[in-house]
Amino acid sequence: MTQRAAPGGPRRRGAGWWLMALASALGVVVLCALGVWQVQRLHWKTDLIARVEARLAAPPAPAPGPGDWLGLTAKDDEYRRVAVTGRYDFAAEELAQAVTAQGPGFWVMTPLETSQGWAVWINRGFVPMDRREAVDRARPDGTVEVTGLLRMTQPDGAFLRKNDPQAGRWYSRDVAALSAQHGITQAAPYF
Repeated sequence: MTQRAAPGGPRRRGAGWWLMALASALGVVVLCALGVWQVQRLHWKTDLIARVEARLAAPPAPAPGPGDWLGLTAKDDEYRRVAVTGRYDFAAEELAQAVTAQGPGFWVMTPLETSQGWAVWINRGFVPMDRREAVDRARPDGTVEVTGLLRMTQPDGAFLRKNDPQAGRWYSRDVAALSAQHGITQAAPYF
């Protein structure tokens, strides 16, 4: 006695096989794309590390003034050592929330007014949550020279959080928004 296959039986098994083959091929394509992305990211990071290390070893240059601002780019200028002289405006100081290896806290952002009439926001460092009050921080008086690394502005807040200047909540170091909040009309697009 011979057995007959049920109608549609072999077709269903064939369709399932093709579906599995298609899913496997799609998986291979996705994994290859992720691998290519990781290699590209590795090259980007290696290039960034080399640029940063070279810039850290260079002597500080004068901080770019208003005539140079339009030509600044993150790729060419970020992490460049610069020096600037001026007076801190502590009345405009703001704290931008941060999480570092030291735990949660704030970046202390203070505008420095130059004798040329423009300002640059200085990240004066990290303070933990329990030292957020101004009395807990040094406030140098008079003219100071600051040497540091040029960092481009960081607009748009943090992941899922927007800066709220009216409430005094800063989640990123957005120099345009910080300047607008304090009426600083000529501020560098970097800190």
